[in-house]
Amino acid sequence: MNVAASKRRAPPPPGRRASGALHDLREAISPLIRVWAPVPPTFLGLTLTAVALWAFFTIGQDDADHVVYALSAVALALVALSNLVVGAAAFVLWRRVRRRPSGVPETLMAATEAKTHFACPSLRFWPLVQVDVSWGDPDTAVVTLEPAGASFVERVVPGERGRYDHVTRRFTVRDIFGFASLTFWKTWDQPLRVVPAVGRADAGLAVRRATSDGYSHPSGQPIGEMVEMRRYVYGDPMRHVIWKTFARDRQLMVREPERAIAPRPAMVAFFVAGEHDEPSASTARVFLEQGLLGADFVFAAEGAVKPTRHPAEALEQVIRSRAHRDTQCDGLGALFRAVDRARLDNLVIFAPASDGPWIDKVLTASRRLPLPPMLVLTVDGALESLSRTRRQRFFWEHDDRTDPTLRDLPAVYDRLRAAHADVRVIHRGSGRRLEAAQIDALRGL
Repeated sequence: MNVAASKRRAPPPPGRRASGALHDLREAISPLIRVWAPVPPTFLGLTLTAVALWAFFTIGQDDADHVVYALSAVALALVALSNLVVGAAAFVLWRRVRRRPSGVPETLMAATEAKTHFACPSLRFWPLVQVDVSWGDPDTAVVTLEPAGASFVERVVPGERGRYDHVTRRFTVRDIFGFASLTFWKTWDQPLRVVPAVGRADAGLAVRRATSDGYSHPSGQPIGEMVEMRRYVYGDPMRHVIWKTFARDRQLMVREPERAIAPRPAMVAFFVAGEHDEPSASTARVFLEQGLLGADFVFAAEGAVKPTRHPAEALEQVIRSRAHRDTQCDGLGALFRAVDRARLDNLVIFAPASDGPWIDKVLTASRRLPLPPMLVLTVDGALESLSRTRRQRFFWEHDDRTDPTLRDLPAVYDRLRAAHADVRVIHRGSGRRLEAAQIDALRGL
């Protein structure tokens, strides 16, 4: 029998929660599954072997039931053959892939399918076996295999942004009956960068002096443009005299630089890393790449060593913030210490539309600011749920396909609005800003 191409089952859509008991059980036995993975017999194969042995020695021999005797012998032979073929096929596959390059590009985009250059042997001439490939690191990637001659073409969809020092693939060889399965891992020491998905955002969110200049300061050094005027005094350079004013008013006036501190940034932005923050990362990327923060800005993401003024470095901070989701907005205090307090009247915070400790930290920090910050929340998923009736929502809730950011948004929005925060909600798929009526329609999901 020819090899049947095996494809990894895609993960549930965003927001579909796994069954509680089943999910907890799978998490509890996951160490045992990893230890048992290199061993060919499966639970089904062991169960069939035990039943066949019992039937062979009790009913088949003691009762002289030749039908049961023959069926038991065939079952034992089939399990043994499956384990033998799977073990041999896994050894051949391991020898073929151990020296092959990873074939993974240095940069991938989250939620976007990409074709790698890794050719996985299909073992199509081996009987009874199937080959499956998945990624162990990053573990959020979804892998699809497409037959192409004697190999499989690999397509991968990274689930989340991040920086990785290596790529690990999980190879599984199993028989078509499910009696035997053998898994091994192969790691390539290759750095991988997964950038946030490209999103869309309403350009009207570029708010509050996003393109303004610096501000004068009466005690600052005279380093600004020659825009100030005063009366001429002895010793002033004649080239600074405004002769047009003298011709009109007969008063000698000279130009001098405005007294200004170094121009301060028009916008200060901070990215909060937390659960379900991928849509928010996409919005932050849009703001950085499209210049919605203005030409002069300061940006910091969770876990960043120091703020930056460069879009490329800011995007890199957003990528690396995935490793700091547990800190939940602790980096906001560091940003306040690094930036002059007077400049924080134009603060933008990109935050996930999910509840967490970050809300209390943001609200506490906002009380020390001259003006409340603008909180940009980003949701994902289908907006068709806004128009469902209560009965449809009741059945949809059991189906549980609502994106978690849509489901949690009303509660998060209420907490922030109760503290008089300036909240803007963006839908990643359409780039539209959600109004209060649309947010109210999400209640009860």
